[in-house]
Order: sequence, then C-alpha cells, then structure tokens
Amino acid sequence: MRPNTQLADIEQRVSRLERENRFLKAAGLAGVMAAGALLAVFFTGGAATDPGIGQFKEIDTGHVVIRDLDGQMRAWLGIAEGGPRLIFFDPSGQQRMGVGMTRQGEPALGIFDAGENPRVVLGMLEGWPGFVFRDPQGKKRVALYSRDEWTSLFFYDRRETKRTGIGQFGEAAAINLCDDRGQDRAGLTTDRKGSSLSFFDVGRQKRAGLGLLEKDEPALGFFDHEGENRLSMGAFDDQTAINLYGTNRVEVALSIARTNSATVELFDAERVLRWRAP
Repeated sequence: MRPNTQLADIEQRVSRLERENRFLKAAGLAGVMAAGALLAVFFTGGAATDPGIGQFKEIDTGHVVIRDLDGQMRAWLGIAEGGPRLIFFDPSGQQRMGVGMTRQGEPALGIFDAGENPRVVLGMLEGWPGFVFRDPQGKKRVALYSRDEWTSLFFYDRRETKRTGIGQFGEAAAINLCDDRGQDRAGLTTDRKGSSLSFFDVGRQKRAGLGLLEKDEPALGFFDHEGENRLSMGAFDDQTAINLYGTNRVEVALSIARTNSATVELFDAERVLRWRAP
C-alpha cells in the first residue's frame, strides 16, 4: 500500500472538493432579500386558504431563503461556486450543513461545527466516494477513499501529514506506518502469495523484510540502498539456508538439510556453481 502518484492526486482533488464545498452563506444578501420578496408574492395574502395554492409547481428564481419565526435565515437554496447548493443554518445564523454539486458536477455534503469549521465532508470524485473528517482547526485527520481496485483509510497528524494507512488493493490487504514527513517506514501486507512485514529507509527504499512465502515458508531479507538483496535467511522444503550476495551478484549459500548435513556453495554472477563443500 505504498503511496503513488494516483493516491497523491486523489488526495489533492479531495482537498479541492472540500474547499469548494465550504458552502456560501448567501452570496449576496441583497439577492436573498429579493428572493424573500418573490416568495411572499406566492405564499402570502390569503395563500393558506386559497385552494389554488397547489397549482404552483415551479418557482423560477436565483435562490430561495427560508426563515424562522424570528426572521433568522435557517436555509438557503441557490447557485454558489458554479453549482446548486442547499445550506442549513442554526438559530444563531451559523452554517451547519450544506448539500450540493461541485463545479465538476459531482455531489458533496459538508457538516460544520458551531464555529462554522468544516468537520465532515462526504462527496464523489470522478464517480468514486470520499469521506473526510477534520479537527476544529480545519486540519484533515481521517480520510476514507474508494476506487475500482482499492479502498483506503488514512490517518493524519495535526499538520495533516499522513501517519497511518489501512487498505485493500486488488487481492492484497495492507497496513502502512509513516514518519513525521509522511514517508512510508513500515508496512504489513498479505495476499495469496503470503504475508510480509517490510521496513523502508528515508528514501522510501525497502531495506528489510520478514514474512511467510506462498507455501508458508518463513524468510528474512536485508537489502541495500538500491533495493538489491544482500542477505537472506529462510526455511524451505527440507532445509534451512543463509544466502549472502555481493555487489556483483556473487552468492555464497550455507544450507542444512533435515539429515543435519551442512553444505556451503559459491555461485558466480550468472548463478553458476563454482565451488561446493563438502
């Protein structure tokens, strides 16, 4: 579950979606008042007793305002930031929830706290759902994304740096742990070929791995800065083995069979046996 360009791009677009869905309160109070006057034409002056009120099937206007008995705006329906929006306000006039369409024509829902800080955003990105939780300072702390081949749950620190990821990619399930820069440092993965625990350096290169192979054979490997295997240990079939590799791929192998017979072998860079003992 290592981050890739596609994941980074998805996260950027989710952030953009959230910004676009910090639903506007009114986008012009003068227009709001005009819409209120327009509604009065339809629904005042004996409308409550007028049997013809049901004939009104359509209201053609820029936006609609709904107020409570104290005159406080509690809901706003109109076009904002290029898309239709329905916004709800609490009794003090703070926006608390909004539903609408983004500029890209995809639906989104935002939930705000008493300070109008966006806390929850649910929306669609290119036809796929995304779910984001934010702290009172507006920092992203939890995000759930889903695509055709993968579903991931990410956790972020107070600086919005990704620290943990849990997900499923194709047939593999994985957990990743990241450092304070958001770089992968450890990952646990399992699929039909086995399970493995990997450790990465600051350059995101795998340096050590521990796991079970396809036939439940345990193995341990150490790698250099280029990701080349330098030392491996494991138990395979009827023997245990330790393999050491040089930079030119020369290999020394030490193995012990079930019969307790030990063997040392030396291979050249082409994996041709050059020496064996006994």
